[in-house]
Amino acid sequence: MAWVRAPLLLPSRSMIWISILLVSGALALIGVNLASESPEHQLGASLLIRGRIPWLLLLTLWGGVAFAVAALFRGRVLPKLGVLLLEIPPVAFVTWYVLVGSTLPAHVLAVEVGDPFPAYALENQDGALHQLEALEKRAPALYIFYRGHW
Repeated sequence: MAWVRAPLLLPSRSMIWISILLVSGALALIGVNLASESPEHQLGASLLIRGRIPWLLLLTLWGGVAFAVAALFRGRVLPKLGVLLLEIPPVAFVTWYVLVGSTLPAHVLAVEVGDPFPAYALENQDGALHQLEALEKRAPALYIFYRGHW
């Protein structure tokens, strides 16, 4: 259990800076991911964020808060308490948002076996628009829609 006590061996100032870097870094990755339109500008944020429940992101955020809490037990409390009080609201909001957003309700447009397929118009990677009406003249087909990013 030496790894549990290892953070307490760090100086208090180092612990608070690690806390600030973990929380602000994870929040910055979220901001970069939300602000960027193209995947090449996401700086690897999609690897951290794109899971059904991004546990690595939540672990990073709450790990930063844990370092701030551990720093409270060493030295002057007031500045560290200020940092902790600034970190907790955005970390709690992101956690709530991620966990609530990861539970998707049943879709109202779910197609049952034998039901006609609903009309759609989808754009492919080349910008060409594909519609159901254009494909109705073909033989029956199997439609597969992937949820997610790759």
